Amino acid sequence: MNKILVILLLVSIIGNVVGVFAVYKYFAAKRSIGYVKGDLEASNRRVEDLTGVLDRLYSKRLIFLHHSVGRGILYEGGLRDSLLQMGVLVKGATYGDEIGQKTDIKDWLPKFQSDMDRIFSFKAHPDRYYSDGKSNDIVMFKSCFPNSNIVGDGQLPGDQGSSERTMANYRSVFEELKAEMARYPDKLFIYVTAPPLVPESTTPENAANAVAFNRWLIEEYLPDYQRETGHSNLAIFDLFSVLADETGILRGDYRRPDKGDSHPNSRANQVAAAKFMEFFRPVWEVWKARDAYQGV
Repeated sequence: MNKILVILLLVSIIGNVVGVFAVYKYFAAKRSIGYVKGDLEASNRRVEDLTGVLDRLYSKRLIFLHHSVGRGILYEGGLRDSLLQMGVLVKGATYGDEIGQKTDIKDWLPKFQSDMDRIFSFKAHPDRYYSDGKSNDIVMFKSCFPNSNIVGDGQLPGDQGSSERTMANYRSVFEELKAEMARYPDKLFIYVTAPPLVPESTTPENAANAVAFNRWLIEEYLPDYQRETGHSNLAIFDLFSVLADETGILRGDYRRPDKGDSHPNSRANQVAAAKFMEFFRPVWEVWKARDAYQGV
């Protein structure tokens, strides 16, 4: 009997110890969560404060509507820092931002028709907007690499809202975008062509279609826009051609090790950022001269 009592007593003591330990762990975890929340809130305040400081330091602002490839070029490629050195503050609207969530080619027309006020007033990720009259001067927008898998010519005149990736549908989107961009001659729009795909994600025919579409944008669409609207507020950076080989496929030395991954690697992001700066500097000098002439 005494042995049974001793065993029961030991079980009771162990149970109490375990219970006390569990309670301790609960409150310790709760306290840790509180610390983390405090750190996050402080971090958010620091981000907000930094955004405010930068907005006071920079008078020219660029919003970049993009997804993962754009982020790689901005940060891994160093484009954000290069633009800051030129006096241009960059804001990335991407996943998690209402205006940056959808960036397929079919999404640009409804976005430009209904969300331009928010695009101009976008302050910082996630979904923060100016309420003091500040505005973004440059709107840069890019679709991601799946949009380079163009399946064929399609049927004219094209359908702007269609998810089918055809030449006719893509061209119809950009034709309609002319009127939207022409409404804001004091804003500079920069379209960045969709990057190429790895061979596992497209076909030689579809890659050739992408080559042809981007050539049309540069050689026909851009001069047509300038002639038809009388404005020079659109520039096109051909990222596709920077990253693609002669067949329209992502260059072998620009690919990541994972087979089927069309995200450009670090070297590609650095090359793309450098090529963009070569493209952007003369565009920006012309635009600044225009602002000075108009007394902006």
